[in-house]
Amino acid sequence: MFIMTSDIIVGKYKAVKPNAVKWKCSVSNYVDTCSIKLPLAKYLKSTVEGTEDVNIVSEKRTVFSEGDAVSVALGYNGDNTVRFKGFVNRINYGTPFELECEGYSYQIKKKLFKKQYTTVTIKHLLTDLIAGTDIKLSQYIPDVTINNITFKNTPGLKVLEWLEKECACTVFFDFDTLYAGAVRFPIPKPAQKLQLGWNTVEDKEFRKTIESDETQINIIEKTAKGSVKRTASDMRKFDNATDVKVRKGLPAAFLKMLANELQKQKNYLGYQGNITCFLIPVFEKSGVATISDNRFPERNGSYFVDTVEGSFDKSGGRQKVILRYYANAN
Repeated sequence: MFIMTSDIIVGKYKAVKPNAVKWKCSVSNYVDTCSIKLPLAKYLKSTVEGTEDVNIVSEKRTVFSEGDAVSVALGYNGDNTVRFKGFVNRINYGTPFELECEGYSYQIKKKLFKKQYTTVTIKHLLTDLIAGTDIKLSQYIPDVTINNITFKNTPGLKVLEWLEKECACTVFFDFDTLYAGAVRFPIPKPAQKLQLGWNTVEDKEFRKTIESDETQINIIEKTAKGSVKRTASDMRKFDNATDVKVRKGLPAAFLKMLANELQKQKNYLGYQGNITCFLIPVFEKSGVATISDNRFPERNGSYFVDTVEGSFDKSGGRQKVILRYYANAN
């Protein structure tokens, strides 16, 4: 028999028991989120300034505070796995009341970043950005140099957005570890197995892409002399072309990697979409889902986990795993 269990820590309070939890972690977004609904009365302060008034008017009335560290582990029969780590971003009062939480992006979103570089690597830039926080940098960040950039009191998350827009980087947090680079599946993780119709709840949104977008991907940058330099992918050539603009001066090998990664996504023919399963096996974004389907074996294969959306409440525990495209997973 499977009994849903949790191990949730908020600030200094352990064994926090929720009414409901929802979380979302995605490679497509550097902001992970989680909401925790709790019974109001249990987490109120018993008195405020010597009174017994229980009118909830401010966060001083609850034992929690914005900025409290949060760890959410969920599972069955006491075998709980961490699904989210971050901080309380906002407290919503009501019955039940809710803690809105944000991943480790929380620690840099209010930070104003002021730096000027003649030349800097992505890793060095991010090292400066996360100074004074608990954030770590992924060992898989590529050695890429960027020239002549200035940040004038730029909010921390805008720096990550700059890397996405100006350098076409994929940027995401793996819990407290920050990654930025050309590819979406840099971190080796063990494959998790799903047998459709057995340890899954629903797979009707896991569908085959039937038409390839036959478009050649070109990475476009302007040279110092104002001319345009194109870096095409190594894939099959098409008459139509899509241009992705980046800042000038990025290394040629990095531009080629970007072009090939974007081309792979553009021209994927195969199954992708959403599969809903239980809380086990545990899926993480940027991981691998190995699918087996006895009814429709053409869906068998390994798929890249782009996003995990989870829920944990009286109705049960669920993970919606969003599989975007095949990603060299074996």
